[in-house]
Amino acid sequence: MDRRAVRIFKALSCNWRLKILEQLSRATMCMCELDELFAIDKTTLSRHVKALVDSGLITETRNGTRKELSITDKRILRILEIAGEMTGDSRAGEE
Repeated sequence: MDRRAVRIFKALSCNWRLKILEQLSRATMCMCELDELFAIDKTTLSRHVKALVDSGLITETRNGTRKELSITDKRILRILEIAGEMTGDSRAGEE
């Protein structure tokens, strides 16, 4: 398995990152919107977002003072859907 695949699967191994991907599967969001959704401190949220960006799963672009986050490749949602089917979690990978 190549290094990029390892980084992707490592990024997917955290429940908070899966929750972030679930939200981004619905729409592009800014950090401030994610911050309102999750009951974790901003530093922790930023660390999880950075891990997703570094893995190539999401893209971060600046729009003025806002950091817009979006899923880089929608095929990751199919991987999450398959994982949900394997574990019986029907929510995984929902759009």
